[in-house]
Amino acid sequence: MSEFRAELLARIDEVDAQVRLAHETHDDHAVEALSGRLDNLLRIAGQHGIEVRRGVGAPADGTA
Repeated sequence: MSEFRAELLARIDEVDAQVRLAHETHDDHAVEALSGRLDNLLRIAGQHGIEVRRGVGAPADGTA
């Protein structure tokens, strides 16, 4: 695994966890900001042909 791919996947996992925590704490501002960051990371992954596990970015309660 390339260093770029590993770092990108790590950042996606980190931001995904932050989004889930923000959902749990009902922090709508953080959810919005972090969701934008997550979308950008996922876009970058897609542009580089990096597959990301399913479920990333979905609320922990599965309501998305």
